Amino acid sequence: MTTTIAVRETTVEKLKRLMKTRHTQSLDQTINSLIESAEAVPSSMFGTDKRRHINLTKHEHEAFQGSDNRRRR
Repeated sequence: MTTTIAVRETTVEKLKRLMKTRHTQSLDQTINSLIESAEAVPSSMFGTDKRRHINLTKHEHEAFQGSDNRRRR
């Protein structure tokens, strides 16, 4: 089953460029590739960079995340 979605012309151009860089055969494959990439990103990267040897407590991590959210506003 297929369906039609409305996107701006600039979005179509971006998708076409991504089609080339991702070596996909269609816009559908390109969109699915983007979705798979987005789903593969963990919601939190807390504790994943072991090379830095920074040991934060849960409280410190939450305080850091809170300060980051305040900067975005």
